[in-house]
Amino acid sequence: MSLIFWKNWTLPNRLTYLTGLGVLLLSLGWFGFTWYRGLTNVVRWQVLSELVGLPTSLYTVTDGLLTYPIPGQVQAVMGQFMASPMQVYPLVATGTLVGLCGAMALLLAGVCRLPTLLYRISMGLFILFLAVCRFDILTLPGFLGKWLFLILTITFGGTSYYFHAFRTGTSFAIRTGVFLGLIGLTALGIGSVAGATYPAQLLVSYALPGLLVLSISFIVLIAIEPIAAMVWLTSVRRSDASVGSDKPLGLYNFLLISVLYLVNLLLIWLKNTRTIDWDILTISPFLIIIVSIGLGVWGFRRLLDQQERVSFANAGAGIYLGGATLTLLTIAYAFATANDPLIEVFEDAIVYSHFAMGIGMTLYVALNFWPIYQQQLPVHRVLYKARLADLPLFRLAGIVGIVGMVAGGNYFVFRQGQAALESAIADAYMAEQQPDLAQTFYQQSLGHEFLQHKANYALASMALLRNDQTTAAQFLTQSLQKQPSPQAYAALSDTYRQTNLFFEAIKTLQRGIRAFPNSGELRTNLGYLYGKTAIADSAYYYLQSAVDLTNQDAVPLANLMGVYAKNPQILAADSTLAQQIEPRTDPAFTANALALRLVMKRTPAGDSSDVPNVPSWLTNLKAGQALDAGQFASLYNYALATPRPDTLLVNQLQQAALNPANQEVTDELLLATALARYKANQHPEAFDLLTQLAENDARKRTAYRTTLGLLELEQGLNRQAAETFALNSLDTLSMLYRAVALTKTGNLVAAQPLWQTATRQDATMRGVAETLYGQKQPVTDLEKAFYVSFRPDDANRGRVWETIRDTNLKTVAGAFLIDTYLATRQYFYAQMILSQMGEPKGLSAFARSTENLSAVKIAAFRQKVTATDSLAKTFFVPAHQGLIAALRGQVFAKAKRLPDAQQAYTTALQLAPANAAVVAEAANFLRTNKQVKPAYNAVLRALAVSENDPALLKSYVLLCADQSLFDYAEQGLVKLNFATTPADYQAFEAAYQQKITAVENQRQRFTN
Repeated sequence: MSLIFWKNWTLPNRLTYLTGLGVLLLSLGWFGFTWYRGLTNVVRWQVLSELVGLPTSLYTVTDGLLTYPIPGQVQAVMGQFMASPMQVYPLVATGTLVGLCGAMALLLAGVCRLPTLLYRISMGLFILFLAVCRFDILTLPGFLGKWLFLILTITFGGTSYYFHAFRTGTSFAIRTGVFLGLIGLTALGIGSVAGATYPAQLLVSYALPGLLVLSISFIVLIAIEPIAAMVWLTSVRRSDASVGSDKPLGLYNFLLISVLYLVNLLLIWLKNTRTIDWDILTISPFLIIIVSIGLGVWGFRRLLDQQERVSFANAGAGIYLGGATLTLLTIAYAFATANDPLIEVFEDAIVYSHFAMGIGMTLYVALNFWPIYQQQLPVHRVLYKARLADLPLFRLAGIVGIVGMVAGGNYFVFRQGQAALESAIADAYMAEQQPDLAQTFYQQSLGHEFLQHKANYALASMALLRNDQTTAAQFLTQSLQKQPSPQAYAALSDTYRQTNLFFEAIKTLQRGIRAFPNSGELRTNLGYLYGKTAIADSAYYYLQSAVDLTNQDAVPLANLMGVYAKNPQILAADSTLAQQIEPRTDPAFTANALALRLVMKRTPAGDSSDVPNVPSWLTNLKAGQALDAGQFASLYNYALATPRPDTLLVNQLQQAALNPANQEVTDELLLATALARYKANQHPEAFDLLTQLAENDARKRTAYRTTLGLLELEQGLNRQAAETFALNSLDTLSMLYRAVALTKTGNLVAAQPLWQTATRQDATMRGVAETLYGQKQPVTDLEKAFYVSFRPDDANRGRVWETIRDTNLKTVAGAFLIDTYLATRQYFYAQMILSQMGEPKGLSAFARSTENLSAVKIAAFRQKVTATDSLAKTFFVPAHQGLIAALRGQVFAKAKRLPDAQQAYTTALQLAPANAAVVAEAANFLRTNKQVKPAYNAVLRALAVSENDPALLKSYVLLCADQSLFDYAEQGLVKLNFATTPADYQAFEAAYQQKITAVENQRQRFTN
């Protein structure tokens, strides 16, 4: 018999059959997909990310004498897998209904050609199926709600009878097309007028009893196919090279294979009824039904052809394809909705029918075809032509066996079926946004099967939506009794965690891992919980083991990095652990890697080596896009970690901070923006932003002011820093910082009480203070360095400097001596001090930069253009780079190399826009070279920070006069009068008046 038996059919029938076969294969694929996904069809794993602030230094300021860390937090992200509430997807029901309509069209087309008795029985069942569908619940308008059932009965019944009685010659293709058209028109009509939101969901749910009966009937019908295939396997002749003749396997092999198959079914039955609890490997019932349907494509045709009662081409093909498609779609719908009672009903139906029918079929073969087997004849060719007892008798015996097995289970399968139907209806009402009605049906479903997973999890989901953690925990506990799932364990653990039952949450996850050892999600969650404790090794174990067991391995990997960031002592013992983690582009992983970098301080301040890469997701960030936890932490940490933020990063930070969707982390984003602007040499804007943060957040005001003051201190804005620290009047540390700032301004008198108060509990700094005020002789290197640096009134401090042993402190203190000598034009002594400084290789970054800066100052003082330019290309920390550019500009200007000078001064303004001395010098150069507008803008920007600096105010007044902005110039003069000495003011005012007179004279000449 040919495998492609349809090749001899007419073209329309062949195309129709192949189309139906294609629909069957699609249904099989959908069934396999939903079976494979299981509970994931309706309960998705979601990642809940938690931000964890880790204390560290956001930025470190140093003057070479002391180090001033800016305290703050980096953001780590710890993620856990959350099982979503049970979802209802109406699109699944709609797709299922479309497939069922096609299956029903094939069934009706086939039924038309059945013998009269079978036809009447079949149409009676179809009418009962229509009655079960409950079209009235679709809230149809007018008479349709009451009369639709009658209309459909007459329409489909009349059409079917017309083909059965009057148009018996109509081809299978035409019949199928007609019924498809009628069903399509009916579906369109109902869909267009139905009042329900999702009529397909309601219709499939209420039609489920009829679908269940039809599916089980089809399963019983094809339950003999595996045994029939074994008959073919053991009776067909095959070539045996060892004896040189064809020989079938025979009856005994048939009996052996059949017994093994039936034993497998028996073991499944015994396990399902909990008669045995053996850990044995059995074939899944759903794999058996797939095989049975595949075998039935040829087996059912053989049955009809041998019995010669019904034509397979005209009737059997439609009945089989329609029944198989309907069965597969119904089972797939059970899996797609995670309706475990319905799944168990189908599982029992497959096992019971195949076991009972399998025994009956085996006896049928043995009784009728024993002699034929002994004659080694092809039994499969006459399998359905019984010699002694017909197949219907054994089918009847099989049905009796099925009923007996159901009765042996105390008819529990019927209660399961009722529970499945109630849950399906509840799903429909959930889709219709009627949760109260849905809850009622779920509870009724539990009344039929108390320990099912479907209704318990659904009710737990509804309780969680009401934030009723206790009720949710009860339902989740029940859902784990019979059909446990990783999602239920995860959800139950989370309810315990949210009700502060931390150890119960851990124990729940431990039980879940014992039940599902390959669940990477549960292992990740347990590692996450251990990460909240001091048991870092357990967190490491579970997170590491979860990586290969979950499709979202970035979550446990990110958590591993987070554990290392929270417990840096782990890496102190073995620094290679973090390097063993395979990097991911996930924002949470990037955030934790950056947090680890910041906590471990891998990149010192001012060192641009080992610069972190730009997070890959950041390049695709859209304007106005809300940041999730991982993206926020990644952006925030990257802004802190990168030594040289570009304009794009600063703009992205600013936009994210101003986005209302990120309002919960606005302050953190603004702080990161301020630090990024500062490192991008946008100092005035950074200072302004920090000032706003301090004004708007009373809780963090002290921290913001401390940050602002230290950054001002680094830029040499000592007076402004002292004023900023003064606002933190109750903070001892700010008091110490203010004392340092005042000391750097030379105001030792104002600083003395602050030193005394701030150093009461700090012996080291108390010694420094006592040395500064002559209360003791300097003893330690730090005391000597401070004395040399800030007591210029002592002409013998050079001797103290020579006794400093610490090369870094000696270099920094020596720089102050060099500045003093250069100010008194004693460059020879300055050169001697420079020669006695430490070797560059043995110095810290700041000390080495300070030494290089002193060398450039000496070269610039001596007007050595080449030497200055060459030395300016050596290493400098960012705080010194603006001064270096200004010194280059100064030397180039005096050497009349104006283009080079302009380039150098422009660079100086970019690098040190808040340094009053640098800006004033650069502005004067630009003004001299007729570039008034750039000079004016630079001075105006610097005045926002140093509004009382005399040099800046003088430049401002002159630049205003150059632009005929005399009112602004007069305002500047008023400020200058208060900012400088009377003698200095009078001298400048006289020069200014001469400038005004010259401008007026020039204007009069132009007018005349």
